Amino acid sequence: MSSPHSASASQRAAIEAPRGPILVLAGPGAGKTYCLIERIRHLVHTLGVAPERICAFTFTNKAAGEISSRLEKHLGEGAHLIQRGTIHSFCVKLLREHGDHVGLTTGFGIADEDYQMSVLRRIGVAPRWHRATLKAFTSHRFVHGFFLHERDQTPFRKYTEFLTRRNLADFDMLVLKTAELFRVPEVAEEIRGQWDSIL
Repeated sequence: MSSPHSASASQRAAIEAPRGPILVLAGPGAGKTYCLIERIRHLVHTLGVAPERICAFTFTNKAAGEISSRLEKHLGEGAHLIQRGTIHSFCVKLLREHGDHVGLTTGFGIADEDYQMSVLRRIGVAPRWHRATLKAFTSHRFVHGFFLHERDQTPFRKYTEFLTRRNLADFDMLVLKTAELFRVPEVAEEIRGQWDSIL
């Protein structure tokens, strides 16, 4: 693949970097999606990676849709072979296949934000605290050293038990359960074998 004419030097460096781990740090509007699409084109057309050996995901549905439409435009037939979507859809796919290793049984449900709010109501959290409570739960799960305030500890326990009893996972749990899944050696090996490039 020849370098895209509109790519800056730093974008070109990301697009044409040798295979292996790379990290691109960029703010809004810096062309991250452009780089991702061009990187995939480079992998397929220049480095000969089979499209079905590529997995590309992003955070939002909007960005995932944009990636899908651009891949179809630039790669044509091979685009549908690339595993793509949001990070949460990626996690769901893996957990549907291997969730029994991390305490999710077949057919688990997903608790979206509306359902999370209804759970908080059922366990007695006042509506005015719903968003702050969910934010505290997320920080507790993901931020090392973040401790729940005493008032949030019982709701967190009740909330977690409620979802577990009903075989449900919220969006945070999808990510955390997938991370847990990667710590199961035989599952990690199987997943690792599915793709050569993950973007």
